[in-house]
Amino acid sequence: MRKTSLTVSIPSPCQQSWENMTPAAGGRFCGSCQKTVVDFSGLTDSQIHELLSDTSQRYCGRFRKSQLDRQIQPEQQAASLLPAAVLGALLAAGLPATAAAAGDHAAQMADTATTRTITGKVTVENGQLMPGVSLVVKGTNKGAVTDVNGYYRLTIPVLPADQKVTVVVDCIGFKRTEMAIAAEQTVDVVLKDADAQLSGEVVVVGGVRRNNTWQRFKYKWRKFWHR
Repeated sequence: MRKTSLTVSIPSPCQQSWENMTPAAGGRFCGSCQKTVVDFSGLTDSQIHELLSDTSQRYCGRFRKSQLDRQIQPEQQAASLLPAAVLGALLAAGLPATAAAAGDHAAQMADTATTRTITGKVTVENGQLMPGVSLVVKGTNKGAVTDVNGYYRLTIPVLPADQKVTVVVDCIGFKRTEMAIAAEQTVDVVLKDADAQLSGEVVVVGGVRRNNTWQRFKYKWRKFWHR
Protein backbone atom coordinates (compact mmCIF):
# COMPACT_ATOMS: atom_id res chain seq x y z
CA MET A 1 0.00 0.00 0.00
CA ARG A 2 1.35 3.42 -0.99
CA LYS A 3 2.54 5.64 1.85
CA THR A 4 1.49 9.29 2.02
CA SER A 5 2.71 12.26 4.00
CA LEU A 6 1.15 12.90 7.40
CA THR A 7 0.65 15.80 9.78
CA VAL A 8 0.94 15.51 13.58
CA SER A 9 -0.98 17.83 15.91
CA ILE A 10 -1.60 18.12 19.65
CA PRO A 11 -4.87 20.10 19.93
CA SER A 12 -4.95 20.01 23.75
CA PRO A 13 -1.41 20.00 25.20
CA CYS A 14 -0.96 18.25 28.54
CA GLN A 15 -0.48 20.61 31.49
CA GLN A 16 1.64 18.13 33.45
CA SER A 17 5.39 18.76 33.69
CA TRP A 18 7.50 16.29 31.71
CA GLU A 19 10.17 16.37 34.42
CA ASN A 20 7.62 15.29 37.04
CA MET A 21 6.48 12.24 35.06
CA THR A 22 7.86 8.78 35.87
CA PRO A 23 10.51 7.49 33.43
CA ALA A 24 9.21 4.63 31.28
CA ALA A 25 10.40 2.71 28.22
CA GLY A 26 10.36 5.09 25.25
CA GLY A 27 9.08 8.06 27.26
CA ARG A 28 7.45 8.82 30.63
CA PHE A 29 4.31 7.77 32.49
CA CYS A 30 1.82 10.52 33.30
CA GLY A 31 0.13 9.88 36.64
CA SER A 32 -2.62 12.39 35.83
CA CYS A 33 -3.96 10.71 32.69
CA GLN A 34 -2.55 7.25 33.51
CA LYS A 35 -0.89 6.93 30.12
CA THR A 36 2.65 6.53 28.83
CA VAL A 37 3.73 9.64 26.90
CA VAL A 38 6.01 8.48 24.09
CA ASP A 39 9.02 10.75 23.45
CA PHE A 40 9.21 11.54 19.73
CA SER A 41 11.28 14.71 20.18
CA GLY A 42 14.60 13.11 19.21
CA LEU A 43 13.36 11.20 16.17
CA THR A 44 13.79 12.10 12.53
CA ASP A 45 10.85 12.73 10.19
CA SER A 46 11.24 9.33 8.54
CA GLN A 47 11.22 7.58 11.93
CA ILE A 48 8.13 9.50 13.04
CA HIS A 49 6.38 8.65 9.78
CA GLU A 50 7.17 4.96 10.11
CA LEU A 51 5.83 4.85 13.67
CA LEU A 52 2.72 6.98 13.13
CA SER A 53 1.68 6.11 9.56
CA ASP A 54 -1.11 3.89 10.90
CA THR A 55 -3.75 6.35 12.10
CA SER A 56 -6.10 3.81 13.67
CA GLN A 57 -4.25 3.82 17.03
CA ARG A 58 -4.45 6.68 19.57
CA TYR A 59 -1.68 7.50 22.02
CA CYS A 60 0.04 10.37 23.81
CA GLY A 61 3.35 11.77 22.62
CA ARG A 62 5.95 14.44 23.26
CA PHE A 63 7.14 16.49 20.27
CA ARG A 64 9.14 19.59 19.52
CA LYS A 65 6.96 22.42 18.19
CA SER A 66 8.91 22.30 14.94
CA GLN A 67 7.72 18.72 14.40
CA LEU A 68 4.03 19.62 14.63
CA ASP A 69 1.45 20.97 12.18
CA ARG A 70 3.51 20.42 9.05
CA GLN A 71 3.90 17.67 6.48
CA ILE A 72 6.06 14.71 7.50
CA GLN A 73 7.15 12.74 4.46
CA PRO A 74 7.39 8.94 4.22
CA GLU A 75 10.74 7.20 4.11
CA GLN A 76 12.28 7.06 0.66
CA GLN A 77 14.69 4.42 -0.57
CA ALA A 78 17.37 3.70 2.02
CA ALA A 79 20.11 5.11 -0.18
CA SER A 80 18.40 8.51 -0.39
CA LEU A 81 17.73 9.07 3.31
CA LEU A 82 21.20 10.05 4.47
CA PRO A 83 22.10 12.21 1.47
CA ALA A 84 18.85 14.14 1.94
CA ALA A 85 19.65 14.79 5.60
CA VAL A 86 23.24 15.59 4.78
CA LEU A 87 22.21 18.04 2.05
CA GLY A 88 20.00 19.96 4.47
CA ALA A 89 22.81 20.21 6.99
CA LEU A 90 25.29 21.27 4.32
CA LEU A 91 23.01 24.04 3.05
CA ALA A 92 22.53 25.33 6.61
CA ALA A 93 26.28 25.35 7.23
CA GLY A 94 27.40 26.63 3.84
CA LEU A 95 29.48 23.55 3.04
CA PRO A 96 30.01 22.58 -0.61
CA ALA A 97 27.40 20.04 -1.71
CA THR A 98 30.03 18.04 -3.59
CA ALA A 99 31.33 16.78 -0.25
CA ALA A 100 28.04 15.01 0.38
CA ALA A 101 27.94 13.48 -3.07
CA ALA A 102 31.37 12.00 -2.49
CA GLY A 103 30.38 10.74 0.95
CA ASP A 104 33.27 12.47 2.70
CA HIS A 105 32.91 13.00 6.47
CA ALA A 106 36.07 15.09 6.93
CA ALA A 107 37.38 17.98 4.87
CA GLN A 108 40.91 17.56 3.57
CA MET A 109 43.24 20.45 4.38
CA ALA A 110 46.18 21.31 2.17
CA ASP A 111 48.99 20.76 4.65
CA THR A 112 48.39 17.52 6.56
CA ALA A 113 51.38 18.23 8.79
CA THR A 114 49.45 21.08 10.39
CA THR A 115 46.17 19.18 10.94
CA ARG A 116 44.83 16.49 13.19
CA THR A 117 41.62 14.48 13.43
CA ILE A 118 38.99 14.41 16.15
CA THR A 119 36.09 11.96 16.36
CA GLY A 120 32.92 11.67 18.40
CA LYS A 121 29.17 11.30 18.35
CA VAL A 122 26.23 13.71 18.35
CA THR A 123 23.11 12.99 20.39
CA VAL A 124 20.06 14.77 21.74
CA GLU A 125 19.34 15.02 25.46
CA ASN A 126 17.54 11.66 25.60
CA GLY A 127 20.58 9.89 24.15
CA GLN A 128 19.25 9.43 20.60
CA LEU A 129 22.11 9.48 18.06
CA MET A 130 21.67 12.13 15.34
CA PRO A 131 22.62 11.59 11.68
CA GLY A 132 23.12 14.45 9.22
CA VAL A 133 24.46 16.98 11.76
CA SER A 134 26.91 19.56 10.42
CA LEU A 135 30.22 20.35 12.18
CA VAL A 136 32.31 23.20 10.73
CA VAL A 137 35.62 24.72 11.78
CA LYS A 138 34.59 28.32 12.50
CA GLY A 139 35.72 30.85 9.92
CA THR A 140 36.36 28.19 7.26
CA ASN A 141 34.39 25.90 4.96
CA LYS A 142 36.14 22.85 6.42
CA GLY A 143 33.83 20.45 8.16
CA ALA A 144 32.10 17.11 8.45
CA VAL A 145 28.64 15.59 8.75
CA THR A 146 27.59 12.84 11.15
CA ASP A 147 26.96 9.47 9.51
CA VAL A 148 23.79 7.40 9.67
CA ASN A 149 24.73 6.29 13.21
CA GLY A 150 25.41 9.82 14.51
CA TYR A 151 29.24 9.61 14.48
CA TYR A 152 31.66 12.03 12.86
CA ARG A 153 35.34 12.37 11.95
CA LEU A 154 36.62 15.92 11.57
CA THR A 155 40.00 17.29 10.49
CA ILE A 156 41.00 20.45 12.35
CA PRO A 157 44.11 22.68 12.24
CA VAL A 158 46.89 22.31 14.79
CA LEU A 159 47.26 25.56 16.73
CA PRO A 160 49.75 26.75 19.39
CA ALA A 161 49.17 25.31 22.86
CA ASP A 162 47.56 28.51 24.14
CA GLN A 163 44.93 28.59 21.36
CA LYS A 164 41.81 26.55 20.70
CA VAL A 165 39.92 25.58 17.55
CA THR A 166 36.25 26.55 17.52
CA VAL A 167 33.87 24.05 15.90
CA VAL A 168 30.29 25.09 15.11
CA VAL A 169 27.62 22.36 15.31
CA ASP A 170 24.35 22.92 13.42
CA CYS A 171 21.18 20.87 13.12
CA ILE A 172 17.72 22.06 12.08
CA GLY A 173 15.40 22.27 15.11
CA PHE A 174 18.26 22.52 17.62
CA LYS A 175 20.35 25.34 19.06
CA ARG A 176 23.66 26.10 17.35
CA THR A 177 26.55 24.86 19.50
CA GLU A 178 30.12 26.18 19.50
CA MET A 179 32.89 24.02 20.95
CA ALA A 180 36.39 25.25 21.84
CA ILE A 181 38.72 22.30 21.25
CA ALA A 182 42.27 22.12 22.57
CA ALA A 183 44.06 18.76 22.73
CA GLU A 184 41.01 16.48 22.87
CA GLN A 185 40.90 13.50 20.51
CA THR A 186 37.29 12.51 21.17
CA VAL A 187 34.55 15.13 21.50
CA ASP A 188 30.90 14.16 21.98
CA VAL A 189 28.12 16.71 21.45
CA VAL A 190 24.66 16.89 23.02
CA LEU A 191 22.19 19.04 21.07
CA LYS A 192 19.75 21.32 22.87
CA ASP A 193 16.24 21.91 21.55
CA ALA A 194 15.77 25.26 19.84
CA ASP A 195 12.04 25.32 20.42
CA ALA A 196 9.57 24.45 23.13
CA GLN A 197 8.12 20.97 23.47
CA LEU A 198 4.51 19.85 23.78
CA SER A 199 3.01 16.68 25.20
CA GLY A 200 -0.52 15.40 24.81
CA GLU A 201 -2.87 13.17 22.85
CA VAL A 202 -1.65 12.91 19.28
CA VAL A 203 -3.85 13.55 16.24
CA VAL A 204 -2.41 12.24 12.96
CA VAL A 205 -3.79 13.22 9.56
CA GLY A 206 -2.70 11.08 6.59
CA GLY A 207 -0.61 7.91 6.64
CA VAL A 208 -1.64 4.32 5.95
CA ARG A 209 -4.18 2.18 7.78
CA ARG A 210 -3.07 -1.39 8.56
CA ASN A 211 -4.18 -4.33 10.73
CA ASN A 212 -2.54 -5.40 14.04
CA THR A 213 -1.52 -1.81 14.64
CA TRP A 214 -0.58 -1.85 18.31
CA GLN A 215 1.73 -4.83 17.98
CA ARG A 216 3.42 -3.23 14.98
CA PHE A 217 3.89 0.07 16.83
CA LYS A 218 5.48 -1.62 19.86
CA TYR A 219 7.81 -3.62 17.62
CA LYS A 220 8.95 -0.58 15.67
CA TRP A 221 9.43 1.49 18.83
CA ARG A 222 11.64 -1.18 20.41
CA LYS A 223 13.63 -1.37 17.19
CA PHE A 224 14.44 2.37 17.35
CA TRP A 225 15.39 2.46 21.02
CA HIS A 226 17.16 -0.90 21.50
CA ARG A 227 19.59 -1.03 18.61
